[in-house]
Amino acid sequence: MKLKDQLKEIAKSHDSLFRRQLAKEDLARFERLREMALASKSLEAFVKDGLYAGWTQNDMRTHELKETIVPVLEAFYAVVRDSGDEEILQTAWAAFEVDRLNKLIHCL
Repeated sequence: MKLKDQLKEIAKSHDSLFRRQLAKEDLARFERLREMALASKSLEAFVKDGLYAGWTQNDMRTHELKETIVPVLEAFYAVVRDSGDEEILQTAWAAFEVDRLNKLIHCL
């Protein structure tokens, strides 16, 4: 998965300590999501569970990111189940990243 490789590179060598840590958390989250996607009986069940995969601390503010997380989860599920396009996942992830960083900046 291209996105996973990009996150590994960010986690290893990005200039920003914040971005490196976020990438490490995302990589761990992707492993959990992959297991969830393979075990899930449906896309709907996966999305419901995937919304509570630790996107924010204790998932207390995850609802604020729902609009951009759901497309990521849908694309991720499809890629893991071999029926999706990684480019769609990349596009959804890029939109999520912008949304997440904008909201995180407001939390500081």
